[in-house]
Amino acid sequence: MADASEWTIATLKEHFDVRFEAQGKAVDAALAAAKEAVTKAEIASEKRFESINEFRGTLADQQRTLMPRTEAEKDAETFRMGQDELRARLDRMEGQGLGKQSGVAWIVAAASLLGMLLALAAHFLKPSP
Repeated sequence: MADASEWTIATLKEHFDVRFEAQGKAVDAALAAAKEAVTKAEIASEKRFESINEFRGTLADQQRTLMPRTEAEKDAETFRMGQDELRARLDRMEGQGLGKQSGVAWIVAAASLLGMLLALAAHFLKPSP
């Protein structure tokens, strides 16, 4: 790091370029991790939906062979409501993931701005020799 008496516009620019590049990499890493988490949640949800679809087939077989129609329709409606609830939960999970990504980006931006302001204040408020 350069001594305070050695700061120039070029060294200040280089300092901020390095700092912003590091922060950009941190944001990219955070976004990639959040995307991976959402992808894993989607895969898990798809697996759950596959098992739900298999269960739906079993219910259809039972409806034809074991249950009266009114009782089977009642069960099918309950199943659809549960599926809608699962979809709503998945939507909320995805929204939370995006909100976290946005929050991380704002925190990094605020920290960058604060660092820049502190560096400028230290530079300009330092008494000249």
